[in-house]
Amino acid sequence: MKQGVLAGRTAGLRPSQKRRLERLCHRRHPDDQVAELLCLQRLAGESRELELPLTLVVDGRGLCRLLWVGPLEQSGRLLERLPGSDRRQGTDLRLLTCCGRTKQLQPGRQEGIVGLDLAPRLWLRFGDQPQSGGHWPAQLLVAQPDAPDPWVSDDEADLLQLCNRDHLSIAPSHEPAATTAAGSPGQATSERVLLLVLTPGDRGAAQRLIAELEGLVGSAGALPVGVVEQRRSQVAPQTLWGEGKVLEAALEARRVGATLVVTDRELTPVQARNLERLLDLPVSDRSELILDIFAQRAASAAGRLQVELAQLRYRLPRLTGRGRSLSRQGGGIGTRGPGETQLEKDRRAIARRIERLQREVTQLGDHRARLRRGRQGLRRLALVGYTNAGKSSLLNALTRATEEQAVLAENKLFATLDPTTRRIELPEPVLVTDTVGFIRDLPPPLLEAFRSTLEETLEADGLLIVVDLSDPAWPEQWRTVNGILDSLGTVAPRRLVANQIDRCAAGEMERARALEPLALFVSATACLGLQHLRQELRSWPVDGGGTTNTTSER
Repeated sequence: MKQGVLAGRTAGLRPSQKRRLERLCHRRHPDDQVAELLCLQRLAGESRELELPLTLVVDGRGLCRLLWVGPLEQSGRLLERLPGSDRRQGTDLRLLTCCGRTKQLQPGRQEGIVGLDLAPRLWLRFGDQPQSGGHWPAQLLVAQPDAPDPWVSDDEADLLQLCNRDHLSIAPSHEPAATTAAGSPGQATSERVLLLVLTPGDRGAAQRLIAELEGLVGSAGALPVGVVEQRRSQVAPQTLWGEGKVLEAALEARRVGATLVVTDRELTPVQARNLERLLDLPVSDRSELILDIFAQRAASAAGRLQVELAQLRYRLPRLTGRGRSLSRQGGGIGTRGPGETQLEKDRRAIARRIERLQREVTQLGDHRARLRRGRQGLRRLALVGYTNAGKSSLLNALTRATEEQAVLAENKLFATLDPTTRRIELPEPVLVTDTVGFIRDLPPPLLEAFRSTLEETLEADGLLIVVDLSDPAWPEQWRTVNGILDSLGTVAPRRLVANQIDRCAAGEMERARALEPLALFVSATACLGLQHLRQELRSWPVDGGGTTNTTSER
């Protein structure tokens, strides 16, 4: 018979206590009943002595797979301790929990979430001793993840009565969402993501914020499967979201089978660890998501270089040790103590790598500066704007590029990272550069790493700010782009180019004229307004006519 595993808060147990608990791990429960009464009575005695809850995880054959000492707090720790290759046994598992001294048999929210991850057929919960008169209160629970309370009572009776029930007659009320998702065709390779967002009071702005985050998740190759949002006037410093909302998100993640939680706010290292502990799932913030998209899109050596530098700068302060091997260096003055730990070695290695990458990025900036000096004497214009606004499509349309010459233009965020310069005749030659797209709250490490790329924008004679009129959020995106340009210190004249006029809603062109009277209207894909744009660019920004210097306050 395969022995069960004793795990949890076992560090302070006496040898005699460990031996008694291990004997309970070796007992076999009836395969046609919920549990063996004598084993549960002895489990209750140990719980009284330790003053801790105890949980048995029993498989379909009646063998104890795990005895967990202490409360159920993180499912990952339980699942990794379950012996056998197939750790998730689905509806074959039974959870048998002695709750200790508490009279409340219903599991708490955190405990209930761990129970959902284990996905048992049933969960029997009972106190550590009978009441006066011999009645031993117990409760038999089954999971209903779609209900507000994920665990509902199937029966509440004396412990003996519930132990004698046929456990196979208790039909599981759910199929684990994660198992179902992994088995569905076409979804096996897509990571399922739950979005956790702090939304403003304006419902329209909140929907646009969520839609943008969903677009980022989709661009990273993952599948957004749910949203948990909260409006808070004051954020909680430890987690940003309130603890009740975080536990609600943990439950929702189990309902939709999410394997990752993405937040719309940048998290400090402490906040990220607190959220991962409460959600019991990996957590990424919006900045890490954008960095991941950039890493996927980087096709050139220069792009990969800048992305790696940004990622290392982001990760260095978030590098944390796990376990004794990565603990802080101990000892006292001088060289006493265990010596340099793995954590310090990792930090020093990353710092050295950042220093080397920074030198290479500086060399890249010098190389691009030499290229710009070689183009002196020609007017230089830069296409800037929010990501996926149509800058690459507009460059292809202006240059009448063939399929082989065309810049990559796809309907996804950050399709282009490397600057591309093309020459057009108006009829005098003008250089037009397509640059990397902007987005709200760009991660500072990314802006710093891509400084050499953004210098193509800073050195231009004029900036054409491209917006997508078919996106209702284009005014906010326009202001975001102007704010980033202001922060970069650019003083070049700016001109608004409103794209997608063939797909925008009625009234958007008038709205654009009201905000910017000198706006230019085009459709890069339908080739509308391009001739007028060329006419305007012949004298802009040379003679000052038609030149606007839009600021972020506008």
